[in-house]
Amino acid sequence: ATALGALPALVLRTIPQKLEDMKPEPEQAPQVIGSKKGKFDGKKFLLIAIAVLVLLATAYIAYDTWMTNNRAQTLLTGTASASTNPSEWNKEDEGQDETEAPANLLANYKVEASLPRALYSDKLDIAARILPMSVNTDGSIQAPKNIFDAGWYNGSVKPGETGAMFIDGHASGPTREGLFAYLDTLEVGDELQVEKGDGEKLTYRVVHTETVALADVDMREVLLPRDGVSKAMNLMTCTGKWLPLEKTYDHRVIVYTEQV
Repeated sequence: ATALGALPALVLRTIPQKLEDMKPEPEQAPQVIGSKKGKFDGKKFLLIAIAVLVLLATAYIAYDTWMTNNRAQTLLTGTASASTNPSEWNKEDEGQDETEAPANLLANYKVEASLPRALYSDKLDIAARILPMSVNTDGSIQAPKNIFDAGWYNGSVKPGETGAMFIDGHASGPTREGLFAYLDTLEVGDELQVEKGDGEKLTYRVVHTETVALADVDMREVLLPRDGVSKAMNLMTCTGKWLPLEKTYDHRVIVYTEQV
């Protein structure tokens, strides 16, 4: 009886504990990934920035060295520095290169046997390469990029052929005189020589000279022999006043010659 009488009291004491155990546990606040602010490491950032700058400087030096070596190799071998294909030719580069060629450049320069290789004039004191030129996308005849080179329009005849061989060049560059700085001093009777790729030299005598306003230049006439001449070489360069918008001069010096 004592044990049975004590049972209700035991049950009553146990129920509150059971109820307490049945209470749901409080939910924990979810953790937000990355919510903690990272501490800025200034020293590490500085080291990374320095490393990036060093890499950029190294890349630039390597590129500049490659360009310099490539240009030097081009000059030493005497080959043309760029294609005259209109799609690969930038007209604005014409006459911008004022680099003087090394002494052996002309000697090493080679072209096909029938093509013009070099231009000589005792009066003008010139001995220069003749580079093949084509036509710009705007229809104008290309001119050499280097102010000490002459250009042969490959749409005109070759030396020794019937017709007129057209040669152009620069009177000046941005800061100095070019190959044809004194082309306007040539007079009727003066002579020039053109050397072909096979070494043969042909002599041309001046028959007419003129200075013409740019707007009045007739290229159809310039590309033909003058005064009944059979085999000719016609030369042209710029002169006069600089036109900033057109980026050229307002006159042209044209020299007509005949092969003798």
